[in-house]
Amino acid sequence: MIIKDEPTLTMVPRVDGRGGHREGAGRPKGTTVANGAKVPYNTSEKMALLSLWKAEVGRQFPALVAAQLAAAQGVTHMQARDPQGRWQTVTDPKVMTERLNAGEECYRLTAVAPSAPILKEVMDRMFGQSRQSLELDVSQAPTELSDEELASGLSVLLDKLQEKAQ
Repeated sequence: MIIKDEPTLTMVPRVDGRGGHREGAGRPKGTTVANGAKVPYNTSEKMALLSLWKAEVGRQFPALVAAQLAAAQGVTHMQARDPQGRWQTVTDPKVMTERLNAGEECYRLTAVAPSAPILKEVMDRMFGQSRQSLELDVSQAPTELSDEELASGLSVLLDKLQEKAQ
């Protein structure tokens, strides 16, 4: 460890023998993993597992995307009575519409509710995240404005925010 000498601001080595710069200590300059530097076992093991994980996700990617979209949509079934009076599952959208428009007794059952967080994640990945900031046109620095001008500007800004929220 090196102590700064306050009056002269020169570097003075510590004399207690602990810490500080040591000749030949550390990794030689210019060595990287790419040119043969040894990687600690924990890091190399983690890199190998990450490589296996990426390969497996790559193989199952279409199924994972389909599962994520299905979770975002949820699973909904419709139960309606058939001509014999027994409850049947209706999966055809045309038949569902016909039964509902005819006023028949039927039930809509949701086995897995649609997931708004997953749907938001899917949309964010496709279109990017929505802006989280407010764009303002600033023509003068706030220090140049009077208290009345600041108050009126703030009320206009609050009105704009309330309009956007509605």
